[in-house]
Amino acid sequence: MAASGVQLSLPPADRAGDDGHDPSLAVYGVVAMGVAAVVVMGALMAAWLAVEAGTQTWPPKGVTVQNYFGTTLSVTMLMSATVGWWVLYAVRRGDRRQAAMALTVAMFLELCFINLLTYVMRGSHLGPATNAYGTLYYAVNAATIAVAASGILVAGLTLVRVLGGQVGPARPQLGWVAAWYGTFVSLVWFVMYTTVYVVK
Repeated sequence: MAASGVQLSLPPADRAGDDGHDPSLAVYGVVAMGVAAVVVMGALMAAWLAVEAGTQTWPPKGVTVQNYFGTTLSVTMLMSATVGWWVLYAVRRGDRRQAAMALTVAMFLELCFINLLTYVMRGSHLGPATNAYGTLYYAVNAATIAVAASGILVAGLTLVRVLGGQVGPARPQLGWVAAWYGTFVSLVWFVMYTTVYVVK
């Protein structure tokens, strides 16, 4: 009964694709993937806090956490998440050109985010074998980069479908995918930012 309620909440054209599959499954799948990414980052942050609680000096002497970079990365992620919802807005209006532009901007912002984060990692001179802080620092940053890279992949696949005319007001599911997954990518970053740059 619940399943039929979900079906009825969608516009008639969105209940099933031409191949008989429910296209809304793409939205559910991406939301599940986004939740899983947040849970993984939460587990890493829990490990971070546990090690920090048992370490006298955290971060170690000689390690400086520059909040300037953290703030810049946060602003970039906020813009990326906002652009994701711009994609959905354009898709629901049937504006394919605007949707394509928004997806391109989203991919560019996430690429800029990855570029700056890798720069920060190189500048820290920390690695998996440096010390406990370095191991966790490398792990959380690598996980964040992987999630951001998956965001670029999701946006790229959506862009291809938009340009092919397979996404529009009658089939906005991939617009929802872009919006929600971009939000989850940002959430992963802010979990990491709060722990590494704010709580320290």
